This record gives sequence, structure tokens and C-alpha cells, in this order.
Amino acid sequence: MVQVSYPGVYIVEKASGVRTITGVATSVAAFVGYTRKGVPDKAVAITSFADFERGYGGLDRDSPVSYAVRQFFLNGGTQALIVRVANGYGSAGWVLNNGAAAAALNVTAASPGGWGNSIRLSVQHTGVRNPDSDFNLVVLDGTTPLETHRNLSLDSKSPQYVESVINHASAYIRVKRDAALVFGDSGQAVSGAITFPLDPSNNTLGGTLDGTTPFLLTLEDGPWADIGDLVTAANDAIIAAGLAAKLQASETGADGQAGNDHLSLQSLTPGESSSVVIAGGAFGGLSALAQLGAANGGREFAGAVEHRPAVVSNVAPAAAGVDGNRGTATDLVGSESDKTGIYALLDADLFNLLLIPETFDMIGGQEAGVIPAAIALCEARRAFYIVDAPANRILSDIGSWANSASQSRNAATYFPAVRIVDPLDGLRPRAMAPSGTLAGVYARTDATRGVWKAPAGTDASLNGVLDLALPVNDLENGQINPLGINVLRSFPAYGRVAWGARTMKGGDAQADEYKYIPIRRLALFLEESLYRGTQWVVFEPNDEPLWAQIRLNLGAFMNGLFRQGAFQGKTQQEAFFVKCDKETTTQADRNLGIVNIQVGFAPLKPAEFVVLSIQQIAGDLQ
Repeated sequence: MVQVSYPGVYIVEKASGVRTITGVATSVAAFVGYTRKGVPDKAVAITSFADFERGYGGLDRDSPVSYAVRQFFLNGGTQALIVRVANGYGSAGWVLNNGAAAAALNVTAASPGGWGNSIRLSVQHTGVRNPDSDFNLVVLDGTTPLETHRNLSLDSKSPQYVESVINHASAYIRVKRDAALVFGDSGQAVSGAITFPLDPSNNTLGGTLDGTTPFLLTLEDGPWADIGDLVTAANDAIIAAGLAAKLQASETGADGQAGNDHLSLQSLTPGESSSVVIAGGAFGGLSALAQLGAANGGREFAGAVEHRPAVVSNVAPAAAGVDGNRGTATDLVGSESDKTGIYALLDADLFNLLLIPETFDMIGGQEAGVIPAAIALCEARRAFYIVDAPANRILSDIGSWANSASQSRNAATYFPAVRIVDPLDGLRPRAMAPSGTLAGVYARTDATRGVWKAPAGTDASLNGVLDLALPVNDLENGQINPLGINVLRSFPAYGRVAWGARTMKGGDAQADEYKYIPIRRLALFLEESLYRGTQWVVFEPNDEPLWAQIRLNLGAFMNGLFRQGAFQGKTQQEAFFVKCDKETTTQADRNLGIVNIQVGFAPLKPAEFVVLSIQQIAGDLQ
């Protein structure tokens, strides 16, 4: 309400109540399976086969996914998610030492695989302006520079901290500062090497940090019989400090009493004696003495050139990368809690089509461990699964296999397999799973006609397909089509086309209302779009003004689809309805915080059977 304070005219802008609902994408395809490269068990978005080549290595004869992705983009696909599933893989790795031959920087390839074995690293020192921060790291492929990261620092307080710069910018490597370079609670740290004379008969350790800073470490309750007892006493003293109380620079404990549960450290500079108070930290024993540094003017390291990696040139990985092998059926399914296998897609915002081409060449019924889990995931995420039947299925048993498999409205299967030209095998034909090709046809049909158009018919040509693994005629087609099997056919002039549009619940005997693929996919599109487009309703006052806004916005969205030809009927009343009022939402519902919205639509069913009646006209008998 406007606040008036003076005589005059006030202007108030009122909200129209219009909240536009945007339709979601309908053909984002998710591919799950083995690739030569790539981060395992993570859904990564790509928009072209060139992206796939850069991130996952391109075509590979051991990777059915690689061929399926190529066919997807060749047939009109534009957006895909790749989930790499493999086992036995490993990443190439390097250890870059400092000037004291101690590890300073651990480097690994950005993703597992043998591709990292050709990567070389060079370290350059460009000056002495800042000894612990002045180095460049060059990434090379053989002798060809790929990336140069300049003015890096091992100081985590620096804006050029090596982990932050490289791990966010490099496409080839990931780095981590060596664990020897760790903090005390005071924020101080030194590199790993510490030298001192040990006297088992005394309770003091003296020497220098980094070869420059003198120190004296006193452990109470000495002396000890041997070095082993000294190590035990040091461990006990550090642990007994509770990792919380400050280590005192005297023999008096935090409770004011003398005891053996504290350490004291003194920095011995010629002509000067100063005590340093060190807060308890995550110290692990005598080796942690190397982690206790004297105050150094607020810098993370004492000034020594050895903190940065030493100059090296074209260093090959110390640990070789390994590509790994195709995963088993169990690996493909993965773990829902760990989000591996197909469940890596739980982190994806949206995917519409799921493809697992490796079920095509599984033997011994292994696909039965994959397909039901994939169908369940699609039903939970409002997605559609294009099922690849095993290659050993023939015309006489493909129907029984489909009926014994997990049937779902959110799945469809095609027969027979397709044959493509294999660039990796001298352009010889290769039989492969049809799902990648069909996903591209789905995407092309959605873009040109809409998700309500069946991805089948003479317009649904299979690009890049040389031939079909098995020719199917009309009579054979008529045997398996009533069982919910979509047939791929070859026709003169039209070439290879998809000649079926039924879901796996599309058998005539089942009489399911979602018998056809376009009807089911349209319903999934509406569900996802309206789910995302009505989030603003939550916590709004549940009364007629809200209901009117809901009817307005959902009605406008449905009317837009009606005008595009998504529904049958001549008028809006025949095509769809949106109902939200006191009849759908009773007072009891309002008391429970519930608003009920009913949306109905009249789908367009495909003309699966075309009947032509031809009659001869008799001549005039009169």
C-alpha cells in the first residue's frame, strides 16, 4: 500500500499476476557406458561430437557409447550428457620436488586414462622477487606447449595460489601442494626438512628449521633410555595436549601445574632469546616437529627458495595413466548412495532420453541386471529409456524377450540392429545398437514438428546407417508390432526409417493408455514443465486470487501448445482444461496447506494404420 504524506498524485504499479511457464527441453540424451577418456561416474554436458572427442577421446572400438554419440549428433541431436563407467583405470601423476629434493607439488592428469602419459611438465623460475611464489608451470604434449600458468605461488594466502589457479583453469592437470607443507594452528608452516642433533639422555631437541632458523624444543619428563622412548614421549606429549590447549613456552601447564603434557619451542637467534607460543593443531608425532615454524612476518613460509618447485624441463609422469576396461552390468547400474553408474545422473538437472548401448552386446542375460534399474530411474526422473535389445535376439524371440523384460510406459525398444560404416575398421560395416541413432531422430522430430509428433515414418530417416542387420517385411513386421516392438525398415526411395512408435507397454493385449511414444513423451514434457513452472505457488495465500493466477498461467501455457497443434480438438474446451477452485481444493485441503490443480489434455494419436477404400463406380445403367 502506498504511503501518502503530501497532497498530490501518487503512482502505484500493480503486478499483473502473469508468471510465464516455459516448456523444458525434450531431447537431452544421457549416454552411460565406457569411454577411453573422461572423468568417471560424473554426468558431463556436451553439445557436439567435437566436444566428445576432446573430453572422451572420440571413437573407440571398445566403446559402444562413442558410436552411439556420433550417431546421435549425426541424426539431429544437439544436447547430451556423458557418464563414463569403467574399472581398473588410473591417472598419470607427477611429483615436483623443491631445491632440497623434498616433494613440493603433486600433479595428476585431469582425468584417468593413458592419454595423460604423453603430457610433460616444465617448471620455470622467472626471478627472485618472491622466492616462494615466483614460478611458472608449463603443460606440454610432447614438446608442444598446451598451457602456461604464470606467477604461481605455494602460499595459500596468495591470489596466485597454485591449487586455485590450475585446478580452476587447466583442462589437462590437477595439482595439490604436498602434505609436508602444512599449517600449525598459528598459521605458520615450514617445508618438510628439519635437522637437529638428538641426545637421548636429555629432554631437549635443538637444531635449525630450513637450515636457517635456530630452535630448541623441550619435552618435559625426560630423560629417555633410547630414541624409541623419545619418539613415544613426543607422541604422547603432543596427543596429551588435547589438540586444543596452547602449547606453553615454559614448564608450567595450562592448569598452572608442572607436568609432562606440554611442549616449548624457543627461537635461538645469536644475541637474542625469544619464546614462541604455538597453538595446538593436528600434529601427529615426532614427524610433526618439522611443521612448527617460527614467526616470519606474517608470511606462510620462511624465506627459502626451496619452497617452490625446482626448475625442470619436459618431465614425464612418474606414475603412468591406465585407460581401464569396460564395466560390468553391476558397474553400469552403480550405487544410488554413491551416485555412480546410471545414478550419476541424479546430479543432472534434466535429461529426457536415457541410452545404455552396452546392453546390445551383453551375453548370458546380463542385461536383465541393467534394464529394470534404468527404467526405474527414468520413471523417477520423468525421462524416457530407449532400450537396446541384445544382439543375439532374432525375429522369433524378440517379442518374448520384450514381454519378459521390465515393461514400462517410459521405455521403447527397436528391432533389428543397424549397421554403420566403421572408420576405425577400414570403413567396413559394423553392427551396433540402434539407440543412439533413434535418439537423434527423436531430437530432430522434436525440433521440426514437436514432441507430440511420433518419431517414425518416412520423415524419420536413419542418417549414417548403411544397412539393417536383418531385413523385415510387412508380414514379419505385423508379427512383432502388436507386441510393442518398433521395427526399423528399409524402403525404396526413403531408405532406412523408423517404422514403429509404441512404448514397451504398447502391446495390443495390454491396452495401455500410454500405448504410443509421442503421447507418453508429451505427458512427461507437460509434467516436467508444469512442475518447474508452478514452484512460485508454494507458500502463497491459498484462496481464490491464487487459484485465478494458477488458471491464468497454466491456461496460457496449455493454449500456446494447442495453437502449435499439440492437442486434438477444434477449440480450447475440446483440447484441454485447467481446473483450480473451491471444488478441487476443499476447506479441509486448505487447512492442510494443499492446493489441488487438475490439468487435462486430449492427445493426438498417430495414424498407425491407414485404410484406403477403393470402389469401382458403375456406369450409368439407364
